[in-house]
Amino acid sequence: MSKIKYIFSSIVLFLFSASAVLADAYGLDDTAGKAGIPKTGSIQGKIGTIVGAALSFIGIFFLALMLYAGFLWMNARGKQEQADKAQDIIIDAVIGLAITGAAYIITTYVFVAMGI
Repeated sequence: MSKIKYIFSSIVLFLFSASAVLADAYGLDDTAGKAGIPKTGSIQGKIGTIVGAALSFIGIFFLALMLYAGFLWMNARGKQEQADKAQDIIIDAVIGLAITGAAYIITTYVFVAMGI
């Protein structure tokens, strides 16, 4: 079941990012100008805003996982399997946060090095 969720979220993310790029490529800025819709910022700025929002949600998700795991651990009451489950959730959440942070740092470094 989790593979289906992963594939679905990957497809949705791809479609949203592709639509933003295609909207700029097909002259929708000119159409927006003629329609009187204000054009603010560039596509890079908009993508940066989306990435910032996504990172904020990842931080909130990390916090929620840590609270849930802490609640499980505190309420284990001597049940080793529940304490192990809580520890696994904490370890997985920290690894996920580290991977996300490393990906952001690497992407930022590459874009700065390329001058984008």
